Amino acid sequence: MSGIQSHSQNSPQSLLAKAEKLVRETGKGVIRGLYKYWATTYDGMLVRRLGYRAPELVAAALAERMADGEQTVLDVGCGTGLTAKALLALRQDTIDGIDFSPEMLERAREKGLYRDLVRADVTKPLPLPDASYDAAISSGLFTHGHVGSEAIPHILAAIKPSGLFGFTVYWKVWQRAGFARMLDELTASGRIEVLHHSQESHFRVLKGQQVHTLVVRVNAAAG
Repeated sequence: MSGIQSHSQNSPQSLLAKAEKLVRETGKGVIRGLYKYWATTYDGMLVRRLGYRAPELVAAALAERMADGEQTVLDVGCGTGLTAKALLALRQDTIDGIDFSPEMLERAREKGLYRDLVRADVTKPLPLPDASYDAAISSGLFTHGHVGSEAIPHILAAIKPSGLFGFTVYWKVWQRAGFARMLDELTASGRIEVLHHSQESHFRVLKGQQVHTLVVRVNAAAG
C-alpha cells in the first residue's frame, strides 16, 4: 500500500498539482525562492517527466508569422531558455532574455542562446528602450501566481510598430486574471491586432491542461 501511495504522490498529475498550489497560494517573494530551488530541476520535471510543450506551440505560431531574415526578439520570462531554444530550432534570430529569477537566468546563460540577459520585474516598466525589438515571445509566464495581464502593455512598449508578440496564457487564469479583458481593450483601442489565437493542450503526458496561444501585431501607441 505504501508503495502505491508513494507512486501516486509522485505521479505527473500530483507533481503539477503541488506546483500549482504552491505558486497560487504564495507571494512574489516566496515564488522567487521556489524558482531558486526549481532552477536546477525545471527542465527535467517539465519537459522530460511531463512532456511540456508550450514553448514549441508559441514558437511555431510566432515563427510562421515573422518576416524572413534575422530579427531581434525579447524572450519575456525566459526562465532556463526553453522558449528561446524552441524558436531557434525554427529560425535564426538574435534573442535577449528577461526574468526576475537570477538562478533561472544563470541556467539560461549556460545554454549560450542569448545575446543579453536582464533581471527585471515585468509587471513594471521594463528597463529597456521603447520600440527596440522586432518581436517578443513568452511561454509559462502568464499562469497561477506569476504575472498578470498588467504586464502586457510594458512588453508591447519594447516592440517596434508592426512587430509581433507571441505568448501563452494558462487557461485557468484567462478570465480570472484579466487577460481576456485586457486583450479586448487593447484590440478596441487599436494598440494590437490579434493574428492567431488557439487553445490547446501544452503537456504530452497530462490531460485536461491547456493554454491559450496568441500572436498579436503591435501598432504604434497613441500620442
